[in-house]
Amino acid sequence: MSEAPARGRGRPRSAEAEQAILNATLRMLGTQGIAGTTIEGVAAEAGVGKTTIYRRWPTKTDLILAAISDIVPPGNPPDTGTMAGDMAALAQTQQRRLAGSGLSGIVPRVLAESMSDPDLHQDFVDRVVNPFRELLRLFIERGIERGELRPDLEVEPLVDLLHAIPIYKILMSRGDPAALEQVPGAYLPILAPGILSSSVKSD
Repeated sequence: MSEAPARGRGRPRSAEAEQAILNATLRMLGTQGIAGTTIEGVAAEAGVGKTTIYRRWPTKTDLILAAISDIVPPGNPPDTGTMAGDMAALAQTQQRRLAGSGLSGIVPRVLAESMSDPDLHQDFVDRVVNPFRELLRLFIERGIERGELRPDLEVEPLVDLLHAIPIYKILMSRGDPAALEQVPGAYLPILAPGILSSSVKSD
């Protein structure tokens, strides 16, 4: 007798189902907030069973973080040859990606509500905040290596400052992506005297 073929490890995940679930999660977060977002509600909105969600994301927190993590730009960081160019390229990419997605309005709400949930807040920082800080840190370190920025520049305080500006603009505009149009162009010239190397200043 011939040997029966080995069974697979289960059906592959459906990309369409996953995207429907994530989109439904974002819609519910936008209208109901974290407290009002439920696995049952997302399942009904996405047209899937609860078990389909639980197989992918064991908890509601996992599901929420997966949905909002899409705000982090995919792919390699831009490398234009200057820190200002890198930041402008990142800002343009984010404006295109966020337009019409609702993410820019949802993320501030999740961040605010996570203040009462230490575990969710830490997960949010790890999944959403820190990747952006890593990008900014990379841009700054490149600038120092190229001789564009001061060699004695304190990197982390500058990361704090550059990261705080877009967050402030999004929070104060209630999540309007258009609020990012002047970031970083309106702010880097103000910072330039304190961060540029002496050779760049003299050019």
